[in-house]
Amino acid sequence: MFLVITIRFLIGYFCSVKQLLLFILAFAALTSCKKRNLGFEEEGSLEFSKTTVLFDTVFTGIGSATEFIKVYNPHDKGISIASVSLEGLAGKSYRFNLDGFPGDQRDIVIPAKDSLFLFTEVTIDANNTFNPFFVEDNIIFITNGVEQKVKLTAYGQNAYYYRPNRSIEGLPAFSNVSSYLTDQLASLEVNWKNDKPHVIYGYLLVDSLLTLNIEAGTQIHFHAGAGLWVYRGASLNVNGELGNEVVFQGDRLESEFEDVAGQWDRIWINTGAASTIKYAHIKNGFVGLQVEPLPFDELQDVVPEKVTVQKTTISNMAGIGVFLRNANFEMENSQVYNMGNYNVAITGGGTMSFLNSTLANYWSTNREDPMLFISNRYSTGGSTEEAVDLNLRFGNTIIYGSKEEELELDSSTTANYNVLFDHCVIRTELVTSNTNRYKACIINPSDVIVGNNSFLPVYKNQNDKDFSLFRQSVAVDKGSIEIVNLLQEKTDLKESVRDSKPDIGAFEFN
Repeated sequence: MFLVITIRFLIGYFCSVKQLLLFILAFAALTSCKKRNLGFEEEGSLEFSKTTVLFDTVFTGIGSATEFIKVYNPHDKGISIASVSLEGLAGKSYRFNLDGFPGDQRDIVIPAKDSLFLFTEVTIDANNTFNPFFVEDNIIFITNGVEQKVKLTAYGQNAYYYRPNRSIEGLPAFSNVSSYLTDQLASLEVNWKNDKPHVIYGYLLVDSLLTLNIEAGTQIHFHAGAGLWVYRGASLNVNGELGNEVVFQGDRLESEFEDVAGQWDRIWINTGAASTIKYAHIKNGFVGLQVEPLPFDELQDVVPEKVTVQKTTISNMAGIGVFLRNANFEMENSQVYNMGNYNVAITGGGTMSFLNSTLANYWSTNREDPMLFISNRYSTGGSTEEAVDLNLRFGNTIIYGSKEEELELDSSTTANYNVLFDHCVIRTELVTSNTNRYKACIINPSDVIVGNNSFLPVYKNQNDKDFSLFRQSVAVDKGSIEIVNLLQEKTDLKESVRDSKPDIGAFEFN
């Protein structure tokens, strides 16, 4: 009754319904303005004690862990959070509780200069090898139309984990191998076992004077942007076996990432100590092997210690397969295939050899660079260059890919440039009449005719990444026994014995 009387009074006072409606709208606007002025912060966002939560527990069996952060309102007015929700990237692995209330919520108020506690919990069966190595999700806060995320990360399965704990300006974040040793003074030998995968986040640095030994069958996984850094004076010994190779690859285990290049960064070896890599498969990164002096040192001299690569496959790198600068290096019975840029890039000097190896490049998209770049000079920073004596031999090696020009040779006359291709199969448009550089090489072979069919001249099936030979391949029986005698091991990449008429490349046809 009171409401009816009031409306009649207002209609009478304002003389018309139209004037009444204008009054109501003005009154609503006035009261809403007062609410905003006296109520909530309208433009500000939240602050968090941390925006990434890492569950440090390495789970055994089914593991559960809880972490918490503080959610701050730094403003002079209260703030209203429109919604808080779990994104759900990891299914039901994660749960959260905000200020005593579990799960997704709406319209949460934090008074001025106050905070709330956010508790998060994860439960993961770490013995499930189908889990990713890192199980990740996000808690999403919507405040005044602004989206903010708190990232949740937990170990997804049992593995050896290495996470960065050091940061130096100009370098990627890293941790030291020595920091994971229980007794850092017991030995200079660090031995990685194959009982669990090794997962690297950021860069892992092998300290100077240490030797990292990796046993056969070890699986090494790198997160995005991660790498292995063998520091000046440190050694890397990879001890794989046929059928039990040491594999370096990304940490995404889904089938769609099996052949995705660029998932991690590189293996970076600073010279100063001998290293050996045998029966490894290095794949799907940005650079396979980068061997050079520590770039920050004033002296960039070539040191006598050698990096040796045997019976190894480097494949599907977004950038370069092998990058060498001012180094002593030897590769034999190995294959380097399908790179976004160069299979091998050499700058500066040193003594290097590639014997009975295969360089093949059938990159899936257009490739601008040839597969092999060789220069005896390197940049010292800015516009300055230095030239260093280079002694380089390719023996019984295939350098053949999809481009008409697969060689790029660059040299400075202020230093020696001794480059020899000896009993090689090469695809190039360069002039190859100089027998001091091209010795008994097969240049730009024609397709092979077998019956009524025509085949590309070298590989068995490059479309299936099979760079072994077929009976009519131009590389069969065309190698040099003298070069085979230089090999540390006379068998090929698959342990087949090389006969008295050896084949060119990493594989002996049988």
